[in-house]
Amino acid sequence: MSNLNKWTTQHIVKKCNGDGLCGAYPDWGMHPSWIAGVEGLDAYNRWVCEVVIPIVFQWIDEHKKEVYEGVSDEHKDDVGVVIASAFEIVKKMSSYTNGLIKAEEFEEALEKEEVDLKTINPVWTDIAKKVREGTEKVFDEKRNVLKDTIRRADDSSSGSS
Repeated sequence: MSNLNKWTTQHIVKKCNGDGLCGAYPDWGMHPSWIAGVEGLDAYNRWVCEVVIPIVFQWIDEHKKEVYEGVSDEHKDDVGVVIASAFEIVKKMSSYTNGLIKAEEFEEALEKEEVDLKTINPVWTDIAKKVREGTEKVFDEKRNVLKDTIRRADDSSSGSS
């Protein structure tokens, strides 16, 4: 992107054993749910770094004068300070304030069961469901040798944790 003050306002995470956590532990080295969790958080971090942050910095670049106006010279290269300045601007925009109102309306409708949750993020919902089902399936396949040591996030019926 053009006209950014520094090079490090974006960090593209290297795949696998670069700066990422994929393969940080061998499959035999830790509980499979722990490995999947760490790798899942790493995938989320990469999505934020490689997809969301470039959108953020494109917006900042398009509003550069306004964003950097209140940022001191010593903090112009501080990504947290620059994003905080941009956020102060965004909080005053109608899309943000309307979003806060819509969030309250959503919560009220959700409590009254007036929301069709199947219409919200159906692709991500499908992926999450299939990942969860796949995890449960593979643990169930190993139940004969793992006995009652299998723990699930929503399972309070299993033995002590």
